[in-house]
Amino acid sequence: MEIIEKRLIGTMKRILFLAVSVLLSSCSVFCPCSKTEHDPQFIQIFYQLGHAYELDTFKGTFKKDLVLDGTAKTTMWLTTRDQEIILYELDEMGFFRLQDTIKSIPNMILLPSTGPSKLRIKYKDMDKTVIWFYPYDDKRIDELRNLFNDIIFSKQEYKALPPAKSAYQ
Repeated sequence: MEIIEKRLIGTMKRILFLAVSVLLSSCSVFCPCSKTEHDPQFIQIFYQLGHAYELDTFKGTFKKDLVLDGTAKTTMWLTTRDQEIILYELDEMGFFRLQDTIKSIPNMILLPSTGPSKLRIKYKDMDKTVIWFYPYDDKRIDELRNLFNDIIFSKQEYKALPPAKSAYQ
């Protein structure tokens, strides 16, 4: 009887070990709290466009404005290649020499107001924030918007978000 009990206890321990192993491995794959691998963020970016559209590589998040349905948030990091392209374009346009605030064109009104948009770039010992208001007359801001939008819209994380309901007029 003692031998049967020892075998039974040994079998139960193996089953328990396997069950715990399966549970832990499935959690690391399926739990949103699990840490996923991403490229190092050697350039940190906070890009806020209009109402509630925001890329934050300080935290690894992206928030999409769904207009009537509020917002949707997801994890988003930039690849090393994305960061290299951004850094090259920022250098070409002289981003770190831009004025801090780009005001809207005098006597022009955009309704509904989108409020200020912001781009903060932290790279090595440089930390620069530029804020702009619509409508503006600065092609460099258009270039920045297009660059960031192209990168963001190409990401699977963005494509997995729900579409916006309606649009701002």
